[in-house]
Amino acid sequence: MQITAQHRQRFTITFLVIFYILAIYKLLNGLWLFQAAPYFFINRFDGTTWLLMQTGIHQWLLNNRTGWILFDVAFYVMPLTWYLAYKSHEGAGTIAAILWLIVNWVYVQCYTLYPINSIESHIAWLLIPLLFATTRLKSFYFVMHGLRYFFLFFFASAGIWKLRQGGIFYPEQMSGILLMQHADYLVSAPGTIFTKYIYWLVKHPAIGQALYVGATLLELFFIIGFFSRKYDKWLMAGFGLFLLSDQLLMRIPYFEVLPLALPLFFSKYKEPVNEVNLT
Repeated sequence: MQITAQHRQRFTITFLVIFYILAIYKLLNGLWLFQAAPYFFINRFDGTTWLLMQTGIHQWLLNNRTGWILFDVAFYVMPLTWYLAYKSHEGAGTIAAILWLIVNWVYVQCYTLYPINSIESHIAWLLIPLLFATTRLKSFYFVMHGLRYFFLFFFASAGIWKLRQGGIFYPEQMSGILLMQHADYLVSAPGTIFTKYIYWLVKHPAIGQALYVGATLLELFFIIGFFSRKYDKWLMAGFGLFLLSDQLLMRIPYFEVLPLALPLFFSKYKEPVNEVNLT
């Protein structure tokens, strides 16, 4: 079956639902910028970060409650703003998508400069607006598949990095990661069930290492997506397992990568034969 404008609409609605569910989740867990209330930042060694830092906007936001609220409102209202513009006029949708991309870029760069979360977990917000800037069905199809390949690379490269670093060959690699990842929690809450579970894994390095090797193999499994789309449903299942495991074992909420998995679901549709305007 060829991809249609209806599929694009389903993709859009699914994305919006995921985005605002995540917004509620972050609000309830104190992860909006105004709730984090940053008062210092951590430099990252990359050109785009340094470019943003030349503006001084990240320093302006420190201890600036009004700025936090303005940034949060801008970030969380942009998807809905784009959708309303997209439904009203083709050109307005494209302009709104470009504005959305700029807002996301500034917000995510600033948000992840503060010790709240990593920029890797927010990569979806930096890329998805590119997909919604398209006004032709073929453009949407090819950009969507471009994001699919990026998503595959995103996970496969993590597995390749683990191989290159040789972590899977060190029997106590996972034990060391667990101790480093949960050091503060192990000290502040030594009697909890979670802490006891982590200590148990540390004391049984073979089991912990088996989990590490399993995660590496799961990430490497994403390489198969470069050669065939028929395994995409299994890749989605693997991604779901990864998200759940990362939350339960590492206390890392990686859920904001979820929108990048949407192309795996819609990849089963074929390229449209005739050019179609989406609005």
